[in-house]
Amino acid sequence: MKNIKISLIFLLSSIFSINLSAVPEGAFTTLMVQAKDIDKYVNFLKENVDFDDFGSEQAGYCKTRTGESYQGQMFIYNAFTSVEKAIGFIELYDPASANFDLKQLRTIKYSSAFKPLKDFEARDGYHRLWRVKLNDWQAFSNSMTKLQKELDAAGHKMMIGVFAQLGGGFAETGMFHLRTITETAAETGKIIDEYFRGAGWAATWDDAQQYIDEEVEETFEYCETIYTRN
Repeated sequence: MKNIKISLIFLLSSIFSINLSAVPEGAFTTLMVQAKDIDKYVNFLKENVDFDDFGSEQAGYCKTRTGESYQGQMFIYNAFTSVEKAIGFIELYDPASANFDLKQLRTIKYSSAFKPLKDFEARDGYHRLWRVKLNDWQAFSNSMTKLQKELDAAGHKMMIGVFAQLGGGFAETGMFHLRTITETAAETGKIIDEYFRGAGWAATWDDAQQYIDEEVEETFEYCETIYTRN
């Protein structure tokens, strides 16, 4: 019996290690805000904020284009090489202590951090975002990795990301993010058209729906990089 228990523990540990080994390094932080004038706010950040001080590798913004919960909905993101650095960012920057000029340009909603669960590259362009509740995040992430390869093979330049949230409070707790990126909004529409025409990769998307318990929200966003570490 003892040997059986030891073997079982070893087997479970091996499976767990294999699953986690597929999870990439890195993390993101987001600051959700309401901006009175999004372009003016972004230009202010470009001209007055030194992102080198934050230790991030990349920073940018995303503004909601459809399905917004309020006018001026957007967020600023920072990309880090590890969760350690992303969470450590909390100690480096307190958005509530911003100077007077910056406070006049935005109203802070909340902040959160996100851990990518599959390989992901933050790209400029049009993002489709789902906030979902999953019953098996590993299986879902594996399905999206498979879908990514199938879309690549079909000639589409779509990036797919799956993210676990950290410290998102009432707005994010219990949810995962699914994010797709294309250079243009029309390209996302083209891929959706192909799905309804019965594209070969559509079966992978359909099969992955078994891992989604609830779609809480879906929006389209436009995202742009405003800083990259040299």
